[in-house]
Amino acid sequence: MAEGKNLYETVIVTSAKLGEEGSAELVGRFKALIERHGGTVQSVDDWGKRRFAYPIQKQTEGYYTLINFESDPEFTAELDRRYQITDGILRTLIVKRDPRYLDAQKPQKPHQDEEEAPAEPVAEAVEAAPVEEAPVEESAPVEEVPAEESVEETPAEEPAEEAAPAEEE
Repeated sequence: MAEGKNLYETVIVTSAKLGEEGSAELVGRFKALIERHGGTVQSVDDWGKRRFAYPIQKQTEGYYTLINFESDPEFTAELDRRYQITDGILRTLIVKRDPRYLDAQKPQKPHQDEEEAPAEPVAEAVEAAPVEEAPVEESAPVEEVPAEESVEETPAEEPAEEAAPAEEE
């Protein structure tokens, strides 16, 4: 990483009305803008056309693109300003990346201990195990109980009537 420069990533959502070619042209213009201002584009990841969760400027779909770049901290304000005044841009996001976590994003190599002892494939272990059938126990036939005997009737409690005061004449 160059002295005084930071790592950034930006996501650009362009209008589906532009089409795939129009979106690619717009992304190309922003890549050139980054390079003109002394930045370097590290990667461009085109996510393609996606449906929005809610309408944005009366549109329901857009093209998503992720750009990883390195630039001076002052340039992000200019990049954001250009996003705001460019037709066809629906949403943008610029995030500073923390260099301490860049190693976590790269695929890690296995430790040397793991390379020496290869693990037994799971499929072979499953095939090697003998399959035994479980014994089936026969149960005694269930006797049917007549419905009249099995249901016990309990008298339902009747609500207690309130004692009406006796009228005295």
